[in-house]
Amino acid sequence: MDDAVSAALSYFDSVDPALAADARLGWDGLVGVSPPAGPTQHSVQTFLWVYLRHAAEGPDRGVDIARALGELLDRLGRAGYADIARSAITEELVRTLDDAAWLQKYRGATEESGIGAVDTELVTWQDAPTGIERVIVEKIGETLEVATIAGEFEPSTPGGRPLGANARAMRRRGVTDAVLTSDAVLTSEAVPTSDAVSTPEKGKDGSDAVLLEQLLDHRIELWSSYSPPRAELYLGLRDALHDAVEPMYGCVRRLENFIGCIGDGVALTDAGYLPDELVTKIANTVFPPAERPSHVRRELDTEKILLLRRLLMRVRLLRRSAGRLVPTARTRRLSSDGLWRVLTGGIVGTEYHPDTIAAEVVLARMIVGQDVADVDTSADDLARLLRAEGWTHAGEAPASEHAEPLARTLIAELNALGAFDMSESAGPSEAQSAELIATYEGRRLAAAVLRHRLLHTRYPSL
Repeated sequence: MDDAVSAALSYFDSVDPALAADARLGWDGLVGVSPPAGPTQHSVQTFLWVYLRHAAEGPDRGVDIARALGELLDRLGRAGYADIARSAITEELVRTLDDAAWLQKYRGATEESGIGAVDTELVTWQDAPTGIERVIVEKIGETLEVATIAGEFEPSTPGGRPLGANARAMRRRGVTDAVLTSDAVLTSEAVPTSDAVSTPEKGKDGSDAVLLEQLLDHRIELWSSYSPPRAELYLGLRDALHDAVEPMYGCVRRLENFIGCIGDGVALTDAGYLPDELVTKIANTVFPPAERPSHVRRELDTEKILLLRRLLMRVRLLRRSAGRLVPTARTRRLSSDGLWRVLTGGIVGTEYHPDTIAAEVVLARMIVGQDVADVDTSADDLARLLRAEGWTHAGEAPASEHAEPLARTLIAELNALGAFDMSESAGPSEAQSAELIATYEGRRLAAAVLRHRLLHTRYPSL
């Protein structure tokens, strides 16, 4: 398009030099965020809605450049892109100075446009993607744009009822996941402006890794850039995190058996606990003989059962209703794979908080086969990580004694799920003092939880 752009700019220069200057600024900025083949709807929106508000010298200049770019795109025969440049939403986003208000409007505008990469079960996108993630988002945007032009989001029969918002969103998620699970080679030549991209990792069979696995590598690098202690945390974990795409079912069977004991629901005691006879049934059904408590009593005194029940409620698989404990509606529809996804996504979650940072330290130690019951070492590692990333405790730099309690609940829950291989000399009553080394399945579970956090956490700015 170079000749066409030059001719259009020359014409503008002959009739309105100021318009020509603004159009050139807009075009140069647009090219900087577009793929080598030229602008797409996604790159037009990205330049106008994200970059222009910072690139221009004030909102008024930003609006002038957007309008001039619209005139240029119109003259180039890109009427749809020109309409975006001259739209009210573009002006509103350029003029919105408050970052929080802008982000809310930007997400809504992107959703409305129909070509933004949507969050799915596989990934949650960063608000300002970089590197390979930015290239993948652009590729998804191009695919959605082509699908829209091809009528993929229109009724299947002429004159049929338009697709509802939910149906359109489901199709967009399907397109997004299809792109993510495709094989592709993304190199630095495909990355706009100055974003650096490393050569994609190869799969174990020598093939190019699917885009999702390339995105995981990028997220590992992104997380590792936060602080030296975090970079150390992820050393040696890459292969395990890639392998964790395949589920493991031991802990899933344990939860399925627990839910099976609840059936359609059970009445809780006046104090809100499971009845004693059900506690005995769960102990004998859910846990292998080596893990069963020697004296099964009420739920309050049977820690593993209480922990699993609270975990199932926290991830919204069980709930209280009118004095009863009942399965939720989605629990009845879940397959084993679905239960695995709920567990790995919900046991820690995606917040960036001292509790979840503590969980990351525990999970990383599990993956490499270290003893998570080694409280001193774990607390030292966590305190160093929290200090490096700017967290404080009562106004002071975190020390080991502040960090040590943060991961206790997670370790206890993982123990109840059967993730640890305790020393042979330790019986169930001695579990607190025993070594806690993750089993093979425990390491896979830890890797899956950490993988989920990497792919779904929106990283705060340092």
